[in-house]
Amino acid sequence: MTYVAPNHYSSKFKLDIEKIPSKQTDRVSIGIAAWGLFCGLIFIALGAYEIVAYFLEISDEDYDFTLPENISLHQLFIIRYSFDWFILFFGMLVLGLAIRALYRRKVVYFDGSKIKLKHKSLWGKNLLKEDDLYNYSGVLFRVEYYQFGLITRNRYIIELYHKEPEKCVPLYISTNSKNVRTIWEQYAAKLKMPALFLTDHGLVSKHQDELNKTLREMSRRWHLDTQYQEENMPSSIKYNARTDKVVLKEKRTFFDVYAILAILFAVLLGSAFVITVANYDILKEFIGNIGVAAILSVCGCLSIGMLIGIFSTDVLIIKENEVILGHNLAMFRADVETLPKDEIESVDIGHNPLTDRYYLSVIAHQGGIVFGKNMPIDDLRRIRGCVIREIVK
Repeated sequence: MTYVAPNHYSSKFKLDIEKIPSKQTDRVSIGIAAWGLFCGLIFIALGAYEIVAYFLEISDEDYDFTLPENISLHQLFIIRYSFDWFILFFGMLVLGLAIRALYRRKVVYFDGSKIKLKHKSLWGKNLLKEDDLYNYSGVLFRVEYYQFGLITRNRYIIELYHKEPEKCVPLYISTNSKNVRTIWEQYAAKLKMPALFLTDHGLVSKHQDELNKTLREMSRRWHLDTQYQEENMPSSIKYNARTDKVVLKEKRTFFDVYAILAILFAVLLGSAFVITVANYDILKEFIGNIGVAAILSVCGCLSIGMLIGIFSTDVLIIKENEVILGHNLAMFRADVETLPKDEIESVDIGHNPLTDRYYLSVIAHQGGIVFGKNMPIDDLRRIRGCVIREIVK
């Protein structure tokens, strides 16, 4: 049987390699598991109560309800108890998942030269993996998208990368992107290992001596001026080269599942606006003029804001000393993010596994710019060459 290592469990994790030996446990947050236990027990209690309450209830009053003729006891049981059993089993499921989350974990041991990973599963024997530090390829930085209820969040993961997936070791995990690149570089420098990151071409290695160097500083060594020559821009981009800047503008709006959902929500809000206006005389009797005005303001502002966000197009402006990301709507432009050229470290193509879309990422220590979130991968590669050429020239 082939063992498949589970993903990292934590949303907040840090292995302190300043103190050797070091030990840290990768597990689901106790707070989240405790809420799971609480909710599971509540649903179990509610479902069990509804099942037995009918038999315990004593009343002389007649119930005023009618049933279809010729209904069997089996059908009556299903009608009366199906939802109660659903609540009961749902609570048992939530409770079981919470108990599983509390028990399942990975314990990381690091003594400066060897790595030990102890996998504790709910059933079966614990699995122990051990290897020397020099057998690891480097320190990998990646972004993982995960669903927590109705909320989708980014999880920033720094880990020791091994060709055997079950031996990959978490070093730092957080849902906060602040200083995460600096932390990644610090781990690579401390362990004297290459810094690894994923691009559209696969895994890329950056030597730890080059971590603090900008793209302009590395352009001569990497011969970027000869790698990225002038080429025709894709049809999805409007390219405008001026004497003082280069402007890359999306020609059209790219639709994905989130844009479609936003349009549907905007239509619902717009319908609510129209219904409120049509029934103004009735509604004002219940909530008054201020309440009606509040409903109209909320529905109108939200629907207009969503439509602006959906139909606006991104524009990337590369000036002599800075790169600017803006949003265009008709003749109006809002410049929202700026990065100095001298601080840009890389221009990569990232991947969003949640939507299976690619995007162009301009990265510096102080932050990053994301452009072309819904463009085809081939178009992004050609745009990437243009952006690199304009930054390093």
